[in-house]
Amino acid sequence: MKKIILRLLLACSGMIGMAQVEALNLQGSHDIVLSNAAGERHRIGSVIFSDGGNGKTAFQVEMAANMEDYFLAMRPFRCLTGEKQRLCWFPVKNEAALISADDLLPLEYALMFMRTKAKDLHVNPFNGLYYKLRWTEKGISGTLFEVDMAPFIAPDTVPIERRQRPLQDKDFFDADANSNWLPVLSIE
Repeated sequence: MKKIILRLLLACSGMIGMAQVEALNLQGSHDIVLSNAAGERHRIGSVIFSDGGNGKTAFQVEMAANMEDYFLAMRPFRCLTGEKQRLCWFPVKNEAALISADDLLPLEYALMFMRTKAKDLHVNPFNGLYYKLRWTEKGISGTLFEVDMAPFIAPDTVPIERRQRPLQDKDFFDADANSNWLPVLSIE
């Protein structure tokens, strides 16, 4: 019985590894889609993947035309506005745009947002939205967390050794799916 369980575990871990390898072989343009449980889906842009060398994949994020230009808090943003909420793209480029099978953080940082009410003309750094990404059989999927964007807005408040990747586990808060318009991000 132990041998059977061990074989099953090895087979499952191999399947997960294969999904990562297949996903890591992403090449070309793939849609970035934000969605919710009600079935609402918005294609907000694309990620263009290419070989980054040394087992890494390079990426470039391009936003779609439905991401409208807004000038909020003395800064330009690309935003998607719904009935009650506006999501404003807040990309952070602290390092090379390279991902690997076990490191999706540069892509997570490139796909950060801040939310506002649909009619607001300002942004609040406490309303940061962060999609923690993971490999799936279909590509990459992200689960929404709320985060304070202060380390990116005022990087001098972060110790020098953490400025490239300032967020720590304690900085993430579970996002309420009912109060967040589009809690799922997928790269398809």
